[in-house]
Amino acid sequence: MSLIWEESRGINPFEAAVGDKRQYLVYIAFVDSKSDPDIRRSIEESLEKAISLIPYNIEDESRFFLCHWDVVYSVITIVVCDEVRENDSPNVVKCSFRSLDEVMSSIQPEDKWENETDQYARKVKSWIKDYLVNNSQFMSYSLVAGFYTEDRDECEIL
Repeated sequence: MSLIWEESRGINPFEAAVGDKRQYLVYIAFVDSKSDPDIRRSIEESLEKAISLIPYNIEDESRFFLCHWDVVYSVITIVVCDEVRENDSPNVVKCSFRSLDEVMSSIQPEDKWENETDQYARKVKSWIKDYLVNNSQFMSYSLVAGFYTEDRDECEIL
């Protein structure tokens, strides 16, 4: 499986509201498989895409390589950002797992959904960590890998 990357340029509307007009280039891919091996390979390919963009994203203030797993929509977003985790690099990688989202969205009741999405997030975090610790290209940068599902302030160091 090879992901097809679409490109989208624009300004973050939330940041524009406070005067930051920085342009972002978002690379996004869509995955329709719901099998764990396909999802894992797609996450690894997303990480590889983000790693290939590090030379274009590194600034003096860059400290983190952040991976956000959105449990509500089954989307991974990968950015390079500063040490306070507020200023993102201009190149962003996203991968949307549409079929997984359909499966997760159908889980009822809510407490079962929360348990299932939490377990899946732990699985995604494990895949990311396994991939990054074995990636010599990523290890050549002095960035700290982080993972979070809700709030960047609660980011876990990988």
